[in-house]
Amino acid sequence: MDQDRILYRGEAFTLTGNSLRQDAAHWAEVQPDGQVKTMKNGRYSEWSIVSEAGNAPHYRGNFEVLNQAYGLALHEAGALLNEEGTFRTGANWPTVWTRDISYSTHLGLGLWNVRACMNSLNARVRNGEVEQDTGTGGSWPISSDRVVWGMAAWEVYCLTGDADWLSLSCRVMEKTCMRDEQVLAATGGLMKGESSVLDWRDQSYPAWMTSADIGDSCSLSTMLLHAEARKILARMFRELGLEEKAREWEEKSVSLAAVIERFFRIPEHVLYGQYLYGRGYPVLSEKVDSLGNLLCVLLGQAGGSHAAGMVASLPHGVYGIPCIHPQMPDSVPAYHNRAMWPFLEGYYAQAAAAVENESALALAVACMVRAALLCGTNKENVLLETGLDEGLLLSSDSQLWSIAGMLGCFYKGLFGIRLSPDSLEFRPCVPKSFEGVHELSGLEYRGMTVDVFLQGCGHRIARCLVNGQEAPPVLLPGMKGRVFVKLELDGGEEDEGAVNLTRMGSSLESPAWKAARHGIAWESVEGADYYRVYRNGIPVSQTEYCHYIPAPGRGDVSFQVMAVALDGRESYLNEPNDYPSADSRMETRPCGLSGDEVWFSRVTESPDALCYNVNIDKPGVYRVDAFFANGTYDVSDGNTCALRSLYLNGRRAGTLAFPHTSRSGNWEYFIYSTAVETVMTPGPCRVEVVYDSFSENMNRLVNDMVIKHLRFTRIS
Repeated sequence: MDQDRILYRGEAFTLTGNSLRQDAAHWAEVQPDGQVKTMKNGRYSEWSIVSEAGNAPHYRGNFEVLNQAYGLALHEAGALLNEEGTFRTGANWPTVWTRDISYSTHLGLGLWNVRACMNSLNARVRNGEVEQDTGTGGSWPISSDRVVWGMAAWEVYCLTGDADWLSLSCRVMEKTCMRDEQVLAATGGLMKGESSVLDWRDQSYPAWMTSADIGDSCSLSTMLLHAEARKILARMFRELGLEEKAREWEEKSVSLAAVIERFFRIPEHVLYGQYLYGRGYPVLSEKVDSLGNLLCVLLGQAGGSHAAGMVASLPHGVYGIPCIHPQMPDSVPAYHNRAMWPFLEGYYAQAAAAVENESALALAVACMVRAALLCGTNKENVLLETGLDEGLLLSSDSQLWSIAGMLGCFYKGLFGIRLSPDSLEFRPCVPKSFEGVHELSGLEYRGMTVDVFLQGCGHRIARCLVNGQEAPPVLLPGMKGRVFVKLELDGGEEDEGAVNLTRMGSSLESPAWKAARHGIAWESVEGADYYRVYRNGIPVSQTEYCHYIPAPGRGDVSFQVMAVALDGRESYLNEPNDYPSADSRMETRPCGLSGDEVWFSRVTESPDALCYNVNIDKPGVYRVDAFFANGTYDVSDGNTCALRSLYLNGRRAGTLAFPHTSRSGNWEYFIYSTAVETVMTPGPCRVEVVYDSFSENMNRLVNDMVIKHLRFTRIS
């Protein structure tokens, strides 16, 4: 019997055709009439979903657990539609968010309701550019992943062929990318910004990092989105017949891809590092950002055997894939940390299907279905250790991108739907345990209503029939009406692929500095066997002791220490401990200010420039930042991060960002802003901090901060 067949059996749970069993207190059974009986934390409940005729495309297969999981996703997606024809973000989040709707559309939501996706994406365009969500430090440019909108816009165009949408999307993305280039550009061709999605500061960054430090860092996931945005712009311009523009943006995309390979690829490893962090001397965190690595596979940063090796190597827990690995230290509560996010599991499923790793696809689908059936909703996240939604800081029901991740498991995983501007192709991938019949009916595509009948297992198509005729598994625009596609798979003796089931351990705490008479010293870290000492971003020593006496040096010196355990666990580097030489650092106050006076720069009242006169003694690369406060709103939210352009002798050198520094209304807590790195030559220099056309933030009206002084640090 198909319902008794084991679809997945792991250390923590077993999924059959009609049941899930985790333990005696946690199980679910799907009845023949579609009713789902569940036991969760020893509490019994029943629920069922009534299929709605208009909610196409519909899925039906041999296994009731898949039928019910798909039906639940469809039901919850419909319930999130507003009267305006846009999607709410989740049960706890009543509005449209750029990040969530973009990833959701890309995951597969567009294949269900492309018009609502289009409306929702349109709702996140303001003044002709993409709106960044609120977040860390008042968000953009601290968070800078708004370009993810481009992936979704391209998905919509591929589904609809809508020329007006293409033209609009191209204009929006070009304006967005051009402004980002003026504000986010960093040394070495990098683009600054917080990790995409992981926007709760201490959930994925060491505690010492301020919002400005995060804004100065460069993350794998966000870098990939910037590269992909430029690739998509090239495709858009090519579709519009503007080949010169297409080549320009294509070159930028290729350049960013090379930068990613240079700075983020972990030496002698298939995976990529998490982010570059530090102050002037960036170091790559070699922890695993799952989203970033999955995007490497799905967006083409890695290909062929490299991509396949990445999927097989990505750490995965018994209940799902972690956001990062290892987890943050035990003192950090669970939200992104120590949690499985179903939308991320959905991307793992799609990456597995893309590299034809059937074992990984089976694991991903099983983890998604387990969480949805047991909770009776597509949760925002569940705890990695238990697979349950208790013990997290927050876990919304009916989360849009979790729903999209589930739908994508079917559309782009099992059925292998691949979209391009001129075709819809099927590259199915069905794990051996899922062998049987899988039917998708009522899929709308370019004037067609498509029904798909998929049979067998594996990823090799033995036979494809389109309306009863032998044909390639590709649908081209121009076909109209009802189209029936039959796909027969020949599993044969294929390698089903490997997965990396890993214990979800925690990182060590970062060492805390302590006073030392000679050299540097730090507190011991529980679990550490030795310490690695970094000087100006380069490892120079390791020691079992909690102190280090460096060799004499010249110029600016910055030390950091990492705690290391023999089992491979490491801490993040601790806060840089700077020992500047007398001639490598100077501070200067705005002209006309003295004593404890500060400059309150409020755009609505005094958008004039702050002026400084400095004298540079030695040539070199200097980091220029400002000691400031921004009490407009809380440090973890809002859209009022302040921006100003830095001009040196009349030349624009870059952007200084002034994120929220404390709680709303506190203008007495000062930190250093993001920095501009620039080459300076000896002699007098007129320095101006100016509100100009590059300084507009996402709020547009409130763009305020208080400055005490500027700091110049020679780093090379």
